[in-house]
Amino acid sequence: MRKIISIFLLYCISLCSHAQDSRDMAKCLQLAAMSASDATTVGELRIICEQRLQAADPDAAIERSEIGVVEQRVALERYSNQNPFVLTPHRSNYVLPASYRDNISDFRDSLPSAPDKIDNVELEFQLSIKVLVWEDIINNNGHLSVAYTNRSFWQAYNSDASAPFRETNHEPEFILSFENDWEWMGIRNVANQVILNHQSNGRGEPLSRSWNRLMFNMVFERDRFAMSFKPWYRFKEHGDDDDNPDIEKYLGHFEWLGLYQWHNKTLSLMLRNNLRSDNKGAVEIGWSFPISSRVKGYIKYFNGYGESLVEYNHSVESIGIGVLISDWL
Repeated sequence: MRKIISIFLLYCISLCSHAQDSRDMAKCLQLAAMSASDATTVGELRIICEQRLQAADPDAAIERSEIGVVEQRVALERYSNQNPFVLTPHRSNYVLPASYRDNISDFRDSLPSAPDKIDNVELEFQLSIKVLVWEDIINNNGHLSVAYTNRSFWQAYNSDASAPFRETNHEPEFILSFENDWEWMGIRNVANQVILNHQSNGRGEPLSRSWNRLMFNMVFERDRFAMSFKPWYRFKEHGDDDDNPDIEKYLGHFEWLGLYQWHNKTLSLMLRNNLRSDNKGAVEIGWSFPISSRVKGYIKYFNGYGESLVEYNHSVESIGIGVLISDWL
């Protein structure tokens, strides 16, 4: 008799929990539909609501392994593209109030007014957004976006030098994206992109750094794992116009990014390499975890060349901790 009662109670608890999940989903769908465009499908709204519910309660959220993490992000981007009051994130957006660099003393010339007063601990932040400008270019596929990424290294605690910005990198891009559904052994090629990229630090000589690239980005996913492989071709500059003629020797010709998401936590790994006998490259590891429904904690480690343009040819090791405003996924 006790076993029957126990089973009955567990069944009732399960029904109540399922009913609460259903009510939360229905409420979210109703609110999302009010601000969605006519082109947004019910399936895309459901993906949006599942991610919101997961962010609010990661342990109680229902995992949907049949929906990949990239597919979830695409649905969220389509939703935000139709909302004039929302800026769509491009790369991750973060603020690291404490970011330590071991080799920062090598760049004292970047602060001519205070050459001997460089702090190893800085405030680092990245702001990255994009705007969809042309949709369904070829047979209901092909989307053109304009993106901009700003990454800054701020000597915020260096009161002796009037707390200057040590380095700021600007990166505008034109991105032509094509969705895809090619699959091999469970790994799906969900998108391919052609990117026209410019990156510079907007400074005068001798600290001016810039380059222009044509990139081809291939994006893959499997359940909660995603990765991208991004090779590029650098447009050559001639004579005195080239501020950094050997930049490919240090930053190479490609970038690989891998991401794994679990219960609203994300582990990321970025790799670059020049594939030469004089081997040079970089590795960046990121770990994000929820601290509220909108903001995540973030820890980032970097080792190698090209953390910023001004120091592209110097090896730097850094670690920072702060908050993530928008994640990769």
